[in-house]
Amino acid sequence: MKKFILVIILMMGLVVRLKDFNVTPIDAHPMRQTDTECVAYFLAKGKADFLNPKACLMRPVLNTDGYFFLEMPFYELLIAASYKIFGFYPWAARLVNLFLYLLGGAALFGFMSKWWNKKYALLSVFIFSFMPGSIFFVGHAIHPDAMAVSFIFVSLYLAWKYKENGKLINLILAGLFLGISVASRPFGLICLPMLGYFLFLRKSKIKDYLILIVLSAVFYGYWRWRTEKLGLDMDWENWVLAGREKLFQWANLKNLIWKNVAGEVMGKVVSGLAALGLMVSLIKKDKKIFPLILWMVGVIFYWLVVPNGNITHQYYADVYIPLVVILGSIGLGWIWEKNKIISIILMVGVIYNGIRTSNYYFGNHAGGEIEIKIAEDIKKAIPEDKKIIYLAVADSVPLSLSHRQGWMLGEWPTDVAVHIWAFMEMRNYKFDFIVEPKNRTDITTDEWNIIKQNYPLVEELETIRVYKYR
Repeated sequence: MKKFILVIILMMGLVVRLKDFNVTPIDAHPMRQTDTECVAYFLAKGKADFLNPKACLMRPVLNTDGYFFLEMPFYELLIAASYKIFGFYPWAARLVNLFLYLLGGAALFGFMSKWWNKKYALLSVFIFSFMPGSIFFVGHAIHPDAMAVSFIFVSLYLAWKYKENGKLINLILAGLFLGISVASRPFGLICLPMLGYFLFLRKSKIKDYLILIVLSAVFYGYWRWRTEKLGLDMDWENWVLAGREKLFQWANLKNLIWKNVAGEVMGKVVSGLAALGLMVSLIKKDKKIFPLILWMVGVIFYWLVVPNGNITHQYYADVYIPLVVILGSIGLGWIWEKNKIISIILMVGVIYNGIRTSNYYFGNHAGGEIEIKIAEDIKKAIPEDKKIIYLAVADSVPLSLSHRQGWMLGEWPTDVAVHIWAFMEMRNYKFDFIVEPKNRTDITTDEWNIIKQNYPLVEELETIRVYKYR
């Protein structure tokens, strides 16, 4: 019966994740989504490989091959495989997300069944299925967090299996799955103390801890080392490391905890249940809360490392999804034991809050429709192997949607500065065309009139003007 209920919950989770299933990925965080999709596209096309992934946006300016080392492309590799099987459609990419959601949900059920019981396991999968951030980032968005979050659940399940039966293969797989999660999004490292606690319960030897630590960090460590070895300036990828001095200002903390984490990603109902679960466990002096407290200490450390990302980008709060799911199931389970009617009302509230809040992420971002048209015109005007400068500040979406490599405007040397001298300097980086969108002007008229004297207008379409390098 419980397995049947599990299937029903997972199917309900699939249904809510089918919203906008085949639309272009220009809803919440469109630059991040289209960057990720572009990496998968080039892998599928054979224009890049796993160790040398490429994106459409070339950063910094001197990265003329467009290498993309923000994460090791395990997630993008799955999408590339789906593209090869089904074709280059948005739904083909999102099939990967549905698979990862189901995998994560099944692993979560298995883990919680063994660590707590099957009732709490079902409640945890239910909460995971209807969290606002989970609905969007683990199911819809073309974003590596889908893999990072789901593989944490798989790692927890395998680590507990090792605690039970002592089979080394389970420990190795737990480390590998966490390692892939960390290589996709390094925030998974903060749950390492919890896995270590399971080894402690088994009275494991030091070598077991070393196996877990090494495997969980080896892919990410290798990727950072490889990036350094290539000699590319990737400092622009560390923008989230800024702003520590502002983290503990009340306004920022309120925005981080109440709006970002509790509101937009976890949902207010689930956040309340998680707080209740923590309080109940502390009052009962339940020993199972100890590894979760270790995990929460990791959250505080994470805040100190990437505060600006936490405050301004919802997906940096995805790191808390596994922790809050577990705590929320404890809270909801405690209420279920006291009053089933109230529990059912709260479950309806979880579903309503999850769907309603996740709607905030869906829908094209401002200007999305025109960006799709610009991308279509870029495809018509410019061959796929040519590189362009796109005259827009902080907007690479049309580049990525058109699957053309190039630079956007911004701060030098990360992007092309909006000054004449920058375009003179760009002549050293072998671009082929300049694309001027008709819907915006991000460079002064005087400077642009001077610059374009050196580049003849070769084509004008509905949304763009194309100038050729000579």
